[in-house]
Amino acid sequence: MANADEPVRPHGYRAVWRWHFYAALWTAPLLIVLTLSGAIYLFDREIDAWWNRSVQTLAPAPGLAALPLERQEAIVKAAHPGATVLRVRLPFTADEATIWTVRQAEGSAQDVFLDAGRGRITGTADPALQPTNLVRKVHGTFFAGEIGSHVVEIVACWTLVMMATGVWLWWPRKWKVRGVFVPRLSAGGRRRWRDLHAIPSIFLAGFVILLVLTGLPWSAFWGAQFAKLGEVVPFIAPSPNFHAPPEADGRPAADPHAMHKMMAMPPADPKLPWTIRHSAMPQGSGSGPIGIARVEALLPLLDRAHFGEGVRIIYPQGPKGVFTVSYVPDKAEGQRTLYMDPGTGRVLGNVAWADYSPVAKAVEWGVMTHMGRQYGLANQLANLAVCLMLVGSVSAGLVLWWRRRPQGELGAPTLQPGDRMPVGVKVLLAVLAVLFPLVGATMLPALAWGRLRR
Repeated sequence: MANADEPVRPHGYRAVWRWHFYAALWTAPLLIVLTLSGAIYLFDREIDAWWNRSVQTLAPAPGLAALPLERQEAIVKAAHPGATVLRVRLPFTADEATIWTVRQAEGSAQDVFLDAGRGRITGTADPALQPTNLVRKVHGTFFAGEIGSHVVEIVACWTLVMMATGVWLWWPRKWKVRGVFVPRLSAGGRRRWRDLHAIPSIFLAGFVILLVLTGLPWSAFWGAQFAKLGEVVPFIAPSPNFHAPPEADGRPAADPHAMHKMMAMPPADPKLPWTIRHSAMPQGSGSGPIGIARVEALLPLLDRAHFGEGVRIIYPQGPKGVFTVSYVPDKAEGQRTLYMDPGTGRVLGNVAWADYSPVAKAVEWGVMTHMGRQYGLANQLANLAVCLMLVGSVSAGLVLWWRRRPQGELGAPTLQPGDRMPVGVKVLLAVLAVLFPLVGATMLPALAWGRLRR
């Protein structure tokens, strides 16, 4: 956001500009990838419905009721002998197929689309090749697994550094409309590109910071550490009601050791809420005769009439696994998670919005807003506008750098004698380094390299 055309610069301008320059230069390309993939993922449900329209969209069938889940399960198993059912996603609308995910005998996963009214399978698909699953991998890991997930987190956190230093660089010494709030498009040259970079970024700053902060709970390092704070700070605890879970026979755990023995981590499902993913789940009494029919009887506990659809049933995993009913409608306030012991049919957990800690509620609201679901279509379109404007602003910054750099050189701002970082900016960067450890860790080599480049 630096203004290369202004002759009068405040104390410390070049020092701040230098930090902004180096932070932006390496994060900008990755930030564009993150932003574009996020913009696409805002419409994940719509894209999946279109992509699978030949098997997911059903012909109208007025008055035709869906078959019980037990009957649907039998049809899926008959069509895929030897397969293990992993989960089922109930339709969002009446003209959608139910999606059953199974693991074939050789280990591959497959989505099976079932017309629940007519009782026929309409098709199958490889879940790993669904377009939005691929987009999610780009957005979450850059297709680089655990390492990529940490890189995504670093880019997101350094975006906060860019926004903080960028606001300082933009802050006008003389308040006026043109060049401060309205781009000087007729000016041409670097001044125009500077305005196209700085001014939209200022208007976007609050929204971008919100998107970064609401996405960080899902990050590989910071998100996990943040959730762990709940072990000592109840205000942050994702789901405090799990501090004293029931035993399999319904009696409360007698001691902490008994409590920990019957806890397990939630199943690995990317659609589970952050609160549930970071809360231990009860263990069952062992595999038993209770099937999906008993689980279906729990569905009336979900307020689908008020909050809409969004039900996923995850089958038990392991000898003491439990059925997990995950209800994640568009509005975070409707979330509910139920656990049933497949051996006894006992409900081992019923986690609703009221059970979330204050921070967990804020996180879940933020996640649904981040995904463009909390406030419906307006939320999607607003997030899309922010993403597209951010891509434009970052691209304008790259053009500005390319045009102003000397031929064959990097074009980094050079420090003059007496250039020092303002105390306020130093404090802000220090706070960011403490709050987001990966920023602090990567600041150290940046500081060392910066001294060598002087």
